[in-house]
Amino acid sequence: MPRRRLRSLGRIAIAFALALSATTALAGVGVYLALLDAIDHQVDLRLQGEARELLEGGAGVPEIVRRIARESSERESADIGFLLRDSLGERIAGNIAPAHPLPIGVSTVNDDAAIPGLSRGRAWVKQLPGGETLALVAESEPIDQHDHKRGRILAIGFGAVMTLLLIGTFALIRAIRINIAAIAGTAEAIIDGDLRARVPVERPGSVFGGLAVTFNRMLDRIGELMTGMRSISNDIAHDLRTPLARLHGRLAALADTPEAGPVREELAEAVAESEEILAIFAAILRITEIEGGERRAGFERLDLAALAAEVGEGLELLVTESGRYFVAPAPAAAVPVEGDPRLLTQLIVNLIENAVTHAPQGTTVRLDVRRDGDTAALSVEDDGPGIPAAERERALRRFGRLDASRHTRGHGLGLPLAAAIVRLHHGALALEDAGPGLRVALRLALAG
Repeated sequence: MPRRRLRSLGRIAIAFALALSATTALAGVGVYLALLDAIDHQVDLRLQGEARELLEGGAGVPEIVRRIARESSERESADIGFLLRDSLGERIAGNIAPAHPLPIGVSTVNDDAAIPGLSRGRAWVKQLPGGETLALVAESEPIDQHDHKRGRILAIGFGAVMTLLLIGTFALIRAIRINIAAIAGTAEAIIDGDLRARVPVERPGSVFGGLAVTFNRMLDRIGELMTGMRSISNDIAHDLRTPLARLHGRLAALADTPEAGPVREELAEAVAESEEILAIFAAILRITEIEGGERRAGFERLDLAALAAEVGEGLELLVTESGRYFVAPAPAAAVPVEGDPRLLTQLIVNLIENAVTHAPQGTTVRLDVRRDGDTAALSVEDDGPGIPAAERERALRRFGRLDASRHTRGHGLGLPLAAAIVRLHHGALALEDAGPGLRVALRLALAG
């Protein structure tokens, strides 16, 4: 099974928090166990030292009893429990009486031993040569429930550390989110055509500030290159359009002279070709102007349904005279949008003319506009041959003429111009299968 990747800052933060919590918990348990072991070791050393004093010099049972009585009364060893039993387990001397026998060697004693004042401690037990058993018990907790309280103190301490680390982690995640959002916002603005948008820089010396500065330098360079390319294309279009316009005028004037009779048809074809070339340059300049985004300053609130009905009424005669049928949009409630009325008019005209150009005679061209949730939906469709799904992306590129339309008039800029207008309005345009035929569907945000 492929390993699942972390795809968001939220998941990264959660994963880091869980890893940090587990690590902190393990560290807390480790420290607690190490501390407990260190205390037990110190208590064991103390018990062994007391036992050596009791058994020093090979003392017999009477001397051990005397020494136990002495040690029990001294201040330094008053907290140690002593017990001496004979070979039958009967108590000989001592100040404790465990509820159960203590094992030979060193062991831990809990409150189940029922030794007064002891909740947890250590026991040292040794069998003497005569069969007697000597046991020493010492408290490993200086106060009652010390083990529980020690664990609580450690939990509070490590909890505080973990809390600080988590706060720092989420603060870092938040800072990353804010900076990513700034970069994403700038990228969205540039996608929408505002090539002057830049990432705000608060502290150039910081890591994120340095990243923003570098990102802005990259955008400046891209802007320079785009401006240069746009200037070149605009200059070429402007410089060529003027002599082409003069050529077109001279050809048209020449075609009207009596001497042009033998070649009048050829001249008419040349005039038509020059008009087509001029139309191409006009379309290129129009797309460049639209993609620059400056036309957004002239946006106004308008009724897209009323605009579509008006354009459809004006083009109905054009469609029907071309041998096609036209279905105008049905009367509908207002569909308010923010946009440029001239550009949206040109958009609808282009889509209808595109359908007339590429759909054969006898087909039906349908214009529709409606509300769809919080968007305005407009579509122009026909029941002609349509465009194969694999070629629709190319149809939206500049000069992206398909093989089937090579012999029809046009220059392959109608749909790209429509797409540029839709992008200017922050909308989306798609080519869909009308079953049969092609549907050009666009969506714009409704005006608030």
